[in-house]
Amino acid sequence: MKFSFIGRARRTNKADSNDVADNRNYTLVRSGAPDLQWDLYLSLLSAFLRAPLPEQTGEQLASLRSRVRDNDPEFVAKLAVHLRDTMDLRELSFWLSAELAAIYGNDERTAQLLLRIVRQPAELPEWLGYYSRAGKKGNAGRPLRKAFDHLLNRVDEYAFGRYNKDLQTGLKEAIRLLRPKPADTVHKVLFGKILRDQLPVRSTWEEEWQTYHKHTYKSPEQRQVVLRDKWKEGISSFRIGYTALLNNLQPMLCAGVSGKVLKLAAEYLGNAVAVGKSGQSPLRLLETYRALRKMDQGGAGMLSEALEQAAVHSAWNRTDLEKNKTWVIAMEVSNSMKHPMSGYNGIQRLDIGPLLAMLLKSRGESVVTGIIGNTWKPVDLPFRPILGGTDQFRLREGEAGYGINAHLILQDLTRRRQVADRILIFTDCRLWDNRAFNQPAGTDLGGAWRQYRQIAPQARLYLFDLAGYGVAPLELREDDVFLVAGWHERIFDILQAADNGKEVLEAL
Repeated sequence: MKFSFIGRARRTNKADSNDVADNRNYTLVRSGAPDLQWDLYLSLLSAFLRAPLPEQTGEQLASLRSRVRDNDPEFVAKLAVHLRDTMDLRELSFWLSAELAAIYGNDERTAQLLLRIVRQPAELPEWLGYYSRAGKKGNAGRPLRKAFDHLLNRVDEYAFGRYNKDLQTGLKEAIRLLRPKPADTVHKVLFGKILRDQLPVRSTWEEEWQTYHKHTYKSPEQRQVVLRDKWKEGISSFRIGYTALLNNLQPMLCAGVSGKVLKLAAEYLGNAVAVGKSGQSPLRLLETYRALRKMDQGGAGMLSEALEQAAVHSAWNRTDLEKNKTWVIAMEVSNSMKHPMSGYNGIQRLDIGPLLAMLLKSRGESVVTGIIGNTWKPVDLPFRPILGGTDQFRLREGEAGYGINAHLILQDLTRRRQVADRILIFTDCRLWDNRAFNQPAGTDLGGAWRQYRQIAPQARLYLFDLAGYGVAPLELREDDVFLVAGWHERIFDILQAADNGKEVLEAL
């Protein structure tokens, strides 16, 4: 798509780029002087890892906005489309296009861009939220209103009724703000009903089940029958969504569903297509697996096996993690790694490394695994069972001691001249170029890495500080070392995007 704005000069002078770079604190660092396009691209990726954009500080968003304005708008537009089409980073794509629309909202080509970015009526309230935060409250230009006319005229009464209350309220506000021209009499009437709150909200299966669950019954037997029948209806008709089923496996077992219903539920849980559409993280599956293992109800074993199947098709294995590579995954197993992961019940920092290693093995990758401590201890992890194997790994605390001599990994690979493509080290501290007081010179990680690169020049080193206190979520060092602080479910997508950044920018 050709996207060129009048009156906006391109800034391609490298000296100008360096002048801008000198006055910034980069959240994602790259050796050398970054150009404006690279700077914006990596800053967006880092911002995505930090927190949802609406929750970031005014200073952080102002820094991103400055980078947007420093770049050629044609490039920004193409980047927004790439983020949506290729990387499925809708939040970044919406934010970037909204910022562009705030500057060039009366340009017809801005409207063309938004039709590429905002594709469903249900997405419009979210995009308008970013547009409002960009400083454009209630004054969308005519080209934008015209562009969204087509989108809003795709709403029908049945689809609107299936939206939740918050989304219905958002679409009502969008209609009030944009004043769309109805395509026909049907939509004229529909828009009027929406503005007057005359359309009902259709409840989801989970909402209906919660109502039954909280209801007062004459006897425990009556309650059991009603809840069991509701589960049978939800699973047999597939009204229940994948996430709703995953969230309520324990109540389903307690309801005493029949073996036939239980089998249907297990088949649904392990179905590759259903797992893929739901986008479930293997950490979420592991959380549910552990909860089930604590239950003594019949059927828990069958559901646990279904979760094992689901793990093979979960989000990490469907992400852009490179295939046909040799991976080295090293894990610290000290007591501090047993710290719980935010947002999960029963998941610890210790779980991430072995879970990733076994998922990669399950898809046929070449994976070297080991425990890092005072020593480097290679261990052979199975590729099945994935969730059960991750559970067993918890028993290995302290096997290699409680130091973090990460340089030993690289020295071992160098000594054996083993070429690896990707080396991932999971700890809860920052490792790069840090040397403990009792280590001699020459044993720092940076020095060991530079030696290893002589036999594996294409290798990449990823250092995960899962605690991530007070540092940038992502930094690049020497173009082949990635420092990751904290945790984000899509970190592997972001790392792949950063690794391929130069090729992406050249293709835009």
